[in-house]
Amino acid sequence: MRVALVHDYLTQYGGAERVLEVLHERYPDAPVYTSLYDPDQLPDSFKSWDIRVSMLGSIPGSARTHRLWAPLYPAIFGHVGFHAIKDVDIVIADTSAWAHHTRPRHDIPVICYCHSPARFLYGDPNYLGAARIPAPLRPASSGLFTVLRWLDRRAAERLAHVVANSGAVRERIWNDWGVNSTVIHPPVNIDRFRPAEPVDAEDWYLVVSRLVPHKWIDRAVRACTTANKRLKVIGSGRSKHALRRIAGPTIEFLGERSDAYVVDHMQRCRALILPGIEDLGMTSIEAQAAGRPVIAARGGGALETVIENVTGLFFDPRDDDELVRLLHHEQTWDTEVIQQHTRQFGTNVFLEKMNTVVQDVLCEAAKP
Repeated sequence: MRVALVHDYLTQYGGAERVLEVLHERYPDAPVYTSLYDPDQLPDSFKSWDIRVSMLGSIPGSARTHRLWAPLYPAIFGHVGFHAIKDVDIVIADTSAWAHHTRPRHDIPVICYCHSPARFLYGDPNYLGAARIPAPLRPASSGLFTVLRWLDRRAAERLAHVVANSGAVRERIWNDWGVNSTVIHPPVNIDRFRPAEPVDAEDWYLVVSRLVPHKWIDRAVRACTTANKRLKVIGSGRSKHALRRIAGPTIEFLGERSDAYVVDHMQRCRALILPGIEDLGMTSIEAQAAGRPVIAARGGGALETVIENVTGLFFDPRDDDELVRLLHHEQTWDTEVIQQHTRQFGTNVFLEKMNTVVQDVLCEAAKP
């Protein structure tokens, strides 16, 4: 079976890129088509892949300004599909924005693994509220986005099958695109986070995230500063300087760290804080695989990955004081129960379910 993989842009390393890694491990000979590629922002293992970048990638500095090219992405991925993708049996588009616009010739079926329809395009308040788009730009954005939304829905209607990464995203796909989807949670290497020997929790909290506005890391920083609780923040991004300005002496910014470093800290923290409304929130699953509870904003994918008072706690994202109160909350957690809960999110489960979708789509495409 000849497979092509399509990804929005390879300019950062987050949950979507981890899913792409697992898909590439399953189909190691598959070329990866993308709009932009910045190898310095990705693990070295990506450098051995057959990555094919669009014409946009030839513009100097384009990988560092990928948000500016939004109006062009439908045409870019349409061109990639029509002119570049050939001699394959099926295409898998891993996307949170644009990759599903790819349109290969010869009726090659496209499966879309959707982390979310573009959140900025459909007015997601948890995304745009954090971005704080200046008022003068909103009318222009609205007129442009009307056209982009129309193109986006047309692209979704052409897909052979849509897979949502959570029930929350499935609902968003229906509301935004008007198409049905199957839920397959993204893969997590559960065994990598489970400690070989029991590890005692230490008296500090943890955030592991890209430091960008829609992750709402400022909620965790403010709450831990107010509660006088230690917080370690792993990750980097354009919000790091703003976060440092509001942080008190109990907040420690550790920057980008290795996977091994992240695993060690997840095993030792008191709890992971997930302060934003996530499509799913893979870090919450990773922390639970390490045996640690999660304190999560009530909403989005966390409602599917965290069991209240069993594997974690929820707070109202509109109530900063509630998160402060939870930081003082004392509760005994059953580490084994927390870890066992994460088995349903393992890599093997993901690959088995995706393989079923691929085979079903190929069988359907083979019918006269």
